[in-house]
Amino acid sequence: MKSKKRSRTAQMAAVIRALHWAYESPVVFEDPFAGQLAGPGWQFLCKSRLLYLFATRTIYKSLDPIRRQVLARARYAEDKLREALESGVRQYVIIGAGLDSFALRRSDLDGKIRIYELDHPATQQAKKARVEELNLRLPKNHEFVPIDFEKENLCHALAGSSYDPEVPAFFSWLGTVHYISQPAVFQTLTSIQSCACPESELVFDYAIPEKHYSRQDHKTVSDLKRYTKRRGEPIISMFDPDVFPRQVSQLGFSLLENVSPQEQAGKYFNATGKKEKIMPGSYFIHFRVMEK
Repeated sequence: MKSKKRSRTAQMAAVIRALHWAYESPVVFEDPFAGQLAGPGWQFLCKSRLLYLFATRTIYKSLDPIRRQVLARARYAEDKLREALESGVRQYVIIGAGLDSFALRRSDLDGKIRIYELDHPATQQAKKARVEELNLRLPKNHEFVPIDFEKENLCHALAGSSYDPEVPAFFSWLGTVHYISQPAVFQTLTSIQSCACPESELVFDYAIPEKHYSRQDHKTVSDLKRYTKRRGEPIISMFDPDVFPRQVSQLGFSLLENVSPQEQAGKYFNATGKKEKIMPGSYFIHFRVMEK
């Protein structure tokens, strides 16, 4: 993203979550704060069923698989977080948090878990301003941690917060890997491994090279690339789903899951018998930090 501008893809992800919660069924991911955080104009759209139908059935119809991916990745990460909390994890690090509303939605966890939101300063400042404008109150267990992933080390950023590297943590990194360089991706993974104690966990999503796509998949991915590029956030990093997990494992992680688009659709969208397609070439991957 451009250095002095907030993330527009983060804004659109919030709108997707808001519209889904308001108008779609079954609900895959509940986010009652997303529409408010997206901004006044988008908040108005999220209150109009007519505008929702017009947008999703005409202008953004081709982006349906992408919308489902945004919902599925949020649900997957928080499902895995819930399991980690049951196992004793007490820190949640949201990398590239954007307009994530977990701290607002889960105020019941105040005193049980600490929440750290890491993101570009411009995106973070816009979110802070919106939270203040809405008179929303973030819980005491929440901290903003500014970082530029292309230039800064994640551990150094966390060192300025109350994060404790001796306590197991859960890291989520959603909708971000696609937009930063491969060296920056591996640098961030190395940083996570170095300042996360064993039994910490990490979930993120990544895109695979176009050689793996069908002809129809190529069109969907082209639509997404065109959409994000116009908003100043081009997709620049893709990874082979057979090679990438091994590369990450060599950094000191143990692979738990590498979830394909077909598996995502079956888990979250096809329970009612519908054959809903999810974003082609987008994988969810889940790791545990190994003993050092």
